Amino acid sequence: MSGLLDRAAPASATVPQAAARALVLGRQRDAVPVAAALAGGLRERERAAAALLVTWPASEPPRPALGTPAAARLAARMELRGLRAVARGRLAWVATDDIGLLARAVAAADVPAVVAITGPRSAASDEVLSEQDHVVLVVDPEDDPHLAALAAADLEARGVSITTRGALAAPGARVAALAGWGRLRPEVA
Repeated sequence: MSGLLDRAAPASATVPQAAARALVLGRQRDAVPVAAALAGGLRERERAAAALLVTWPASEPPRPALGTPAAARLAARMELRGLRAVARGRLAWVATDDIGLLARAVAAADVPAVVAITGPRSAASDEVLSEQDHVVLVVDPEDDPHLAALAAADLEARGVSITTRGALAAPGARVAALAGWGRLRPEVA
């Protein structure tokens, strides 16, 4: 009987790895487009058909837009779990005011997922931080650079892998990202 099982599962079969998880911190106007583009980049890197973007705090998801069938199916799966979601480009987008739903949404996804936290840090948001593969801190050039350095140092002291970057600046990058079509090369290992 074991010979049959050996033939059914090739020796080169590997256990599938979990999809990448990332978190973006910053002001809403800058962090959400970066998070959307990062989700697109992770989707492309992992060759997934769609990716998940979760934003907090947000009372309503954006309006649905032209989305791929895979993004529409992912949004429908989120809806079945009681999470308000829309398809936009290659992304399923969940927006919530309940930080407790962040982990629920990400756990329900078997695709790359990016969380954008644009509200104040709290114990609940720090718990979400610790569950990510990588964190991106989006800083405004007009912000005090010492504050960004302090925030990055605090996260690194917690053992969080962090990258600091500015907002999307290339022409059309922000619009493409918010439509679910943008891609940002992930610096996530």
